[in-house]
Amino acid sequence: MRSDRTISRILVALTIAGLVGCAGAVVSPRPSPSTNAPPSAPAPASAPAPASANPLAGRDAWLAVGRRGQAGVEVILASTAERLFELPVGVPTERWQQQVTATSDGTRTTLTFLTVQPGFGGWKTEIDGVWQLPTIGLEPMPAGVSSNVAESPNKSTTILVELAPGGQPGTTRFAVVRRDALGGSKSSVIELKGSFDYDAISPDGSSLYVVEHLGAAPDHRYQVRVVDVATGVLNDTIIADKRNLDEAMAGWPIAQLVRPDGMVFTLYRGTEHPFIHALNTIEAWAVCIDLPANDADDAMAALDWGLAAAPDGHAIFAVNATLGLAVDVDPRELAVRRSARLDPVAASSIVLAKFGHQELGTAGRRVVMSGDGQKIYAAGSTGILVVDAARLTKAQGFLEGTAVAGLALTPDGRTMFAIESGSGRIVALDAASGTVLGAVPGDGFDRLLAVTPW
Repeated sequence: MRSDRTISRILVALTIAGLVGCAGAVVSPRPSPSTNAPPSAPAPASAPAPASANPLAGRDAWLAVGRRGQAGVEVILASTAERLFELPVGVPTERWQQQVTATSDGTRTTLTFLTVQPGFGGWKTEIDGVWQLPTIGLEPMPAGVSSNVAESPNKSTTILVELAPGGQPGTTRFAVVRRDALGGSKSSVIELKGSFDYDAISPDGSSLYVVEHLGAAPDHRYQVRVVDVATGVLNDTIIADKRNLDEAMAGWPIAQLVRPDGMVFTLYRGTEHPFIHALNTIEAWAVCIDLPANDADDAMAALDWGLAAAPDGHAIFAVNATLGLAVDVDPRELAVRRSARLDPVAASSIVLAKFGHQELGTAGRRVVMSGDGQKIYAAGSTGILVVDAARLTKAQGFLEGTAVAGLALTPDGRTMFAIESGSGRIVALDAASGTVLGAVPGDGFDRLLAVTPW
């Protein structure tokens, strides 16, 4: 078994990353509550595979993965599948020093700020009712924690959604837990008349943004409203597109990208075309950015849109590998800068992720970017499409003919790990040539969340 010092070193490396989506996410047109595993101590390492020549010699890595039917996350060694420890699912602080989880016994809910280190432990509080952390669209990772928790872990606001309704019919309730710097906390319940979903929260936790549903299918009309967290009062103002105040909004959320500066980009499947709802959560205004309408009537392909920020923060990419579309959005002008039509290869949801730390690689549910920002690797139903990010053109194709559900790159950019759809097997490839180097023992994996050197 690994020593506590070894476990601690790898924990420190892994916890600087943020976990991203699972390959087996349930498709739902509306945000839904997340399911979190209860906090637990590190599990004993499983027995390693019989000694043999390591097919990943010089390329081995620790992988944060998930398996079908399991809510938690395991950290395993790629070459042997040796299990180092387990983690619950929750909202992480920026460098994963802590993880916010919510669990319920059916009558009360425990909110825990779990310290990510051997032995775990951490601050917790209980509130009446059955509540969970919210998720956005197809994003399987929970949200709902104000971003100031990254700067001050002991001071934050957490929003919970009600799993078992306890309010009056025709109302929506949110639980609010505000933690102060002295270690105390206050909880309250916000009750709104109508049908609402969580959308975003301002960095300081003072403003809760909600989506108010105005109609059912086929219109799916909605509007964004803001709630004062301290008083629980819903502001009369509608957060409309400030460039087109009279335009009605309709659609289903697919993915969301949250920036530390308070800008929140939510990608919607619209009734006529996809679009990005860019919300300024500090100043309470929004802009809608239209995306190409190619094959917009293809309901399944429309779910494959995803968002990611470029490593330098000067661009946001919206990508749909199934439709073969890539869009470069200027985050300052809030406008499409360029777009390209590529050979479509993917058929499942895309999430782009960048773990901006030298000891961690990138990982994503369908798409990852190289650390230098020069390449985008897109996984799909027929293999992996390698895109030149500067030119938005196809560069290469890996694992042709194989459906791929998730990707991760090592920090040096040399090795790629990919989950094969169906079998749930993880294979390792040379990131430059696409040559298969070996496979992780076992199968049944459905999430590939982070990678760090062995």
